[in-house]
Amino acid sequence: MNSKFIPLAILLVGALCFGGSFFMSNSASADLDVEIDKTAFIMPAAHRVYANPDALNGKYYLFKAKITNNSDVTLEDVTVKYRIPDYIDWTELTVSGEMFPGQTIVVPCYPKFDEKITEKTTESMEKAEIEISWDGSSDDDIIEEEFSFKLTNRNEYAYTNIKKEEISTWNDVYNNDDLLACFVTPNDPVVKYYTQNLQEKLLKGEAAAINNDPKDAVRFLAGIYNATLKSHMVYSGTKGIPQSTDDVQSLVQQIRLPREVITGNTGLCIELSCLYASVLSAAGIDPIIFLVPGHAYPGFKMNGQYYAIEATGINGEGLGGIASAEDAFNKGQKQLQEFIERSQMGDPRYTLVDIHAVNQQGATAMNLKDNDFMRKKVDDIVASWSGGQTVSPSTQPNTRPNNNINVPDNQVRTNNALSFSIPNGWQTYMRPSQDMPILTAQVMAPDQVTTVSVFDVPVSNAQQALATINQYFYNFGMEMQYQANGNGLAGQTYSANGTFNWVGKTLKTQNGIRFVAVGTPDYLFSQNSGIINQVYNSIR
Repeated sequence: MNSKFIPLAILLVGALCFGGSFFMSNSASADLDVEIDKTAFIMPAAHRVYANPDALNGKYYLFKAKITNNSDVTLEDVTVKYRIPDYIDWTELTVSGEMFPGQTIVVPCYPKFDEKITEKTTESMEKAEIEISWDGSSDDDIIEEEFSFKLTNRNEYAYTNIKKEEISTWNDVYNNDDLLACFVTPNDPVVKYYTQNLQEKLLKGEAAAINNDPKDAVRFLAGIYNATLKSHMVYSGTKGIPQSTDDVQSLVQQIRLPREVITGNTGLCIELSCLYASVLSAAGIDPIIFLVPGHAYPGFKMNGQYYAIEATGINGEGLGGIASAEDAFNKGQKQLQEFIERSQMGDPRYTLVDIHAVNQQGATAMNLKDNDFMRKKVDDIVASWSGGQTVSPSTQPNTRPNNNINVPDNQVRTNNALSFSIPNGWQTYMRPSQDMPILTAQVMAPDQVTTVSVFDVPVSNAQQALATINQYFYNFGMEMQYQANGNGLAGQTYSANGTFNWVGKTLKTQNGIRFVAVGTPDYLFSQNSGIINQVYNSIR
């Protein structure tokens, strides 16, 4: 061989060896550690939530794959894909361009089921299959994982997705409460048809137009109640709502959809609450579902205030007497007052679902098809409102149900504590900051700067309460200074955003000290002194 070709041959051999080692390092030599965090079940009613990584902060998923590269080579194009046989074909989740030695990635799976999933009437055990591959991997290298999960029927609702043996608090019990919004179906053609008949034929235009007036909205609420009363709807009991953290039998419940409550003419308390919420939403009112131990009841929010009705006043076989719409509303308001007091004391057993608020966070209802048979059932129910005759706006105008209810004044009250009147249009936020648990509520004016704050501090005197509040403020880069005159106070809170001027009052309660303050940025204090004094003088 010519000597001048020897270096070239060595170079080629070296290149081939280098190339061979490069390609080999990206195949069989990979060492990946895979951990699968999987769900135990999927609820078809909430399938849109599971499909949306932005819904409810991505809380609901099929699985999360935690992958760690334990090898000493960099892997290219690591790919994760999955399928659910009979429901979802092979779907690629993500591709990691480069995965360095020691690097860990977490790949979440938000499954996109077909809308037909909401027609599922039986539960079943299904299988999720996962494959993980990378550039240069052979069939033998591909990592395969699988697990089983329960696919419930569309009517099944689980109050929590936490394992029974791990439940220790009421927050655990109501872990899924936002998903109740998926059972509130204002866009269901059957519910819309029912609402239209309610507005046009039972209410006869009396409360069909809601103009942001609580009195009109309460009359509409009473109209829903009278509709269920006149159709002889049966309340079938409270079963299903958890009564304690040990009540594992009530953690999963079959919930009839609002269309099924209407046409079946019966419902549990949670089902009646979803029906009311659906009709209220269809009419443009913000619905609320209140959850308490062993019970649920519906209401609405308007101009920063809450209203409620005891929908179960229609009663049923062996359940006692029947309440009028006014009595049902008064009972609902009494329960609401207890709810507010319990919530302000931090009792986690008392919680609410603001349907439109969680809708905006991605918890939306399933799509339901129109149903001629159910529409005919609605027609029969509408006829029952007039004793079997077709109802029209001109039929027996003197037999209208009494939907006129005295609406209580716009005031927040609590026993043995300070209360105050809230001006119209102000918004109330309960427990607005998880990082400041002593802040029970804030009420904000439409200008978004004038604010009432309610603090409940578990100490023995006002001085300790204000010192505790100030300590929390320090953590947020703020400082409070004040002057006291009896139980009245005037002060300023300083922060990087400027100075906030306020006036307030303190009072000793059974659980410590309550402090209520109203104020605004210093440059607006004189301008807003009228409304500030109005609120301050209403504090009792």
